[in-house]
Amino acid sequence: MNVAIFASAFYPHMGGVEELVRQLAHSYQAMGVNPIILTNRWPRSLPAFEEYEGIPTYRLALRTPETSFKSKVSYALTHHAIRKQVAAIVAKHKIDVMHVQCVSCNGYYALLAKRETGLPLVVTAQGERTMDATGLYQRSTFMNNVLRALLEEADQITACSRATLTDLEQYFGKPFGTRARVVLNGISLNDFGDVPGYQHPRPYILGIGRMVRQKGFDILLQAFAEGGEKLVGYDLLLAGDGVERSTLEKLSASLGLEKRVQFLGRADRMLAVRLFKGCAWFVLPSRHEPLGIVNLEAMAAGKAVIASDTGGVPEVVADGETGSLFPPENVGALSAAMCKLAADPQLLARYATAGAQRVRDFTWPVIAEQYIEIYRRASAGVASAVGAGE
Repeated sequence: MNVAIFASAFYPHMGGVEELVRQLAHSYQAMGVNPIILTNRWPRSLPAFEEYEGIPTYRLALRTPETSFKSKVSYALTHHAIRKQVAAIVAKHKIDVMHVQCVSCNGYYALLAKRETGLPLVVTAQGERTMDATGLYQRSTFMNNVLRALLEEADQITACSRATLTDLEQYFGKPFGTRARVVLNGISLNDFGDVPGYQHPRPYILGIGRMVRQKGFDILLQAFAEGGEKLVGYDLLLAGDGVERSTLEKLSASLGLEKRVQFLGRADRMLAVRLFKGCAWFVLPSRHEPLGIVNLEAMAAGKAVIASDTGGVPEVVADGETGSLFPPENVGALSAAMCKLAADPQLLARYATAGAQRVRDFTWPVIAEQYIEIYRRASAGVASAVGAGE
């Protein structure tokens, strides 16, 4: 089977979608499935094609007609050529199934390819309606039309959590029926094997992710400050970058935390693993979160998790068993949860042990097998439709 993954983003960019696409592609290769990746070429200095870790990766200028005059002109001048380029890539690799992972401009060109080739199309939602830092689906009529068309024309639809799938069905206005199922995201346990923990002079609490409002790092900073003497033995390390970083640094200073909070900037894969392995525990303070692969990564590193009770997070973090959940944006509740872990080493160890066991259900080969079965369903459905039309 030859699969084209249309990814909203891919390496060298860092994030949940980038990592899940990378891990899926490697799992597919180990199973005899041949993946290629098509994604947006930004910045333009990135190569148009490379074998990234042995995965054929195509980067194209996937433009859409947005509101500015410049973007409309660029789209008018280039999109026909890009469509032909996508079709040529699909033909060259004899693609059997196309798979959209997280719908952005990648979804538009996959939709066009579906219409032109008739190939089976699988669409996977990763919470993009609420987690896009630019508010794409709150501001773009065009992309809302694309998303609705994809949901209408996709042969199979998946979502990274039950909460995300429910949101999609409400957005679409009707159930997807047998076309849809939940496929949770996964984790590579091998990444967390014999890797030394990050060396820091004091015990530290870890937060990691894009520094955008949805991720709630301001809530974590306030809760850390509110913990006062109960958390005085810990530092807080924040890894990641984004538009909110300078604002968060100013907030940290205003709370008097300059000596106990470190902003590490963007963390590559190895540094991220070491940070998880070395932390006392991990906190996900998101206002919105479709699932949160970082929760799984913390569990794989053998660490307790405190996470906001939002989106698909409760489908991963079992409150009182593998970690603690708190109401989103509730600074007091997050602070209390951190103070409780700091005061109870036995609870910290119990969460860590239970989480390490729980995460075994989320390995990438297991997730890849689920997607391959979905590809087979999509292919069978297209074949049946073609046969009925003959």
